[in-house]
Amino acid sequence: MCGISLCTRGALGEFGARPLNCTLGGAETDRQVTSDDVITELSRLGLPPGQYVVVGGAALAVRGIRETDDIDLVVTTELFERLAASGWAQHMRPNGKPGLHKGSVEAYLDVDGRDFTRSFSWLLSHAETLRGHAFVDLETLAGFKSSYGREKDLRDLELIATHRSGGPGAA
Repeated sequence: MCGISLCTRGALGEFGARPLNCTLGGAETDRQVTSDDVITELSRLGLPPGQYVVVGGAALAVRGIRETDDIDLVVTTELFERLAASGWAQHMRPNGKPGLHKGSVEAYLDVDGRDFTRSFSWLLSHAETLRGHAFVDLETLAGFKSSYGREKDLRDLELIATHRSGGPGAA
């Protein structure tokens, strides 16, 4: 992976995500995306407040728990349709549900696991506003990650537990 670009980037259209994994100062690098990078990219997107919640690794990165390589969003149906109409590429997720992506930003209607589901309105009502953006709360994120059960999610569960107990990355 490459880090976020510190060189000049092209103009943005409405909801124009820029790849987070391009170059760092014009040179290839494997630097991961940090908390500041996540906030910068979210601000550049200019998404309407109340229509998205940041989930996944970016919700960990913004809290300083670990870095990430993308930004995952759960969005309203209205915003999903607007993003699709504005040129975001559609793809089918492994669970058979549609997703959108532009650069390293992905948008979903849900991120439900096998045995852990939450509606968008529930996610938004329980979200933490950090640096002006809605992020999934850690308890809910842990529920999703536990339900997914992938190796990377199990590692994230350990990081979340360490963070919550005041260990490295704790605020």
